[in-house]
Amino acid sequence: MTERAPPASWLLVVALLATTAAAQDRYAGVWTIARGDPAPWVGAEGSVDPAEVKRLVGQHVAFEAKRIHGPDPLACSSPRYELTDVPAEGLFQGGLAEYGDPAIGADALATRVGFAKRPIATLATGCEGAIDFHATGDDELLFALDNVIYRLHRDAAHATPPRKTP
Repeated sequence: MTERAPPASWLLVVALLATTAAAQDRYAGVWTIARGDPAPWVGAEGSVDPAEVKRLVGQHVAFEAKRIHGPDPLACSSPRYELTDVPAEGLFQGGLAEYGDPAIGADALATRVGFAKRPIATLATGCEGAIDFHATGDDELLFALDNVIYRLHRDAAHATPPRKTP
């Protein structure tokens, strides 16, 4: 009796599920939005809504296998996690490269924001609104929303042991 190899489509599904689980597992747990700062591309007064920053700072975001709990627009009922590495030019959906100061460049702006290593580990959720979370290390994620860069810190009281950021 000979064994047949599984169809290629089945192998793709297994690989995708393993990647999704690893992405979610790496950042699983509760995080707190610690602060929000105007993005480097913001130049004009009034480009940031202080009430929106106040609404989000202090809120918790929980990355779970089948849902993301958190304030709108971060909550999601069926995330499709994907972990990728992006260059500085890819941060905040290209915001640093497209809207940042071209005299400084995206790489230098990324360093100023807090990214010491390249490429940058990024958690895409596949949720509506396409907010990506970029890791500065094992216990801090950044995301951009409405001209503000928010910093999430892993909540030690609810933490799942982190996996090392490459």
